Amino acid sequence: MNITKGGLVLFSANSNSSYMKFSKKIAEQLGEPNRETKVQIQESVREKDVFIIQTISKDVNTTIMELLIMVYACKTSCAKSIIGVIPYFPYSKKCKMKKKGGFFNIPVDNLRASPFLLQYIQEEIQDYRNAVIVAKSPASAKRAQSFVTCLCLGMSVIHGEAQDAESDLVDGRHSPPIFRSVAAIHHSLEISMGAYKIFVMATHGFLSSDATRLIEESAIDEVVVTNTIPQEIQKLQCPKIKTVDISMILSKAIRQIHNGESMSNLFRNIGLDD
Repeated sequence: MNITKGGLVLFSANSNSSYMKFSKKIAEQLGEPNRETKVQIQESVREKDVFIIQTISKDVNTTIMELLIMVYACKTSCAKSIIGVIPYFPYSKKCKMKKKGGFFNIPVDNLRASPFLLQYIQEEIQDYRNAVIVAKSPASAKRAQSFVTCLCLGMSVIHGEAQDAESDLVDGRHSPPIFRSVAAIHHSLEISMGAYKIFVMATHGFLSSDATRLIEESAIDEVVVTNTIPQEIQKLQCPKIKTVDISMILSKAIRQIHNGESMSNLFRNIGLDD
């Protein structure tokens, strides 16, 4: 799938049609028609800004290679600039594990999905003002605090004895982290914790094979994730899974980069811990 207007070209590097829906949403926000094409580049990209959208599937290495091959094809075709738009950034946790390492030194704009999650809470959850934001661990309390501040709600933090933070099991890829025991739940306000509804929210929904069954059988009412990873099959298997569309912020970023405009307005009212 590609669209062209003036000096801007937007590609989707994913060959699987189910993964192209997210790219089409971004294209729709740009106000341009869409059409599916073959993998090879069928028009000139010489001296044009090329944006390659790559949604990462569970076959991470294959999708990275698709992206790199597309980048190489555009580079050898004399594109003016090549920008990768990667809604879910793979291998980021491994980069954090090796604090001295990194994969590249090119500029990166880390866009935030928290405004869309906040909007979902305000528009889709009835009586949300009677809610409490729960941080799954002390380490995530700062992120939860930003939601508390924006929504003017109370907050609870789950404390427990976590395993060694340097181990592979608790480097962020397992959510929630593994605890030997839960010690206490502390409140920022005096609020009864007899919850009658439970909502789980996450930026991405990289679910394991049995996640849909476990969610469906649990006391959770909804699991809300961004559409940065396709969830069509999972939503059919588990109606509790809901998605929030964040294509608008990506389309704005693409437009502003192409026009040479500042990206600062995309981070307005967003804290570093969001």
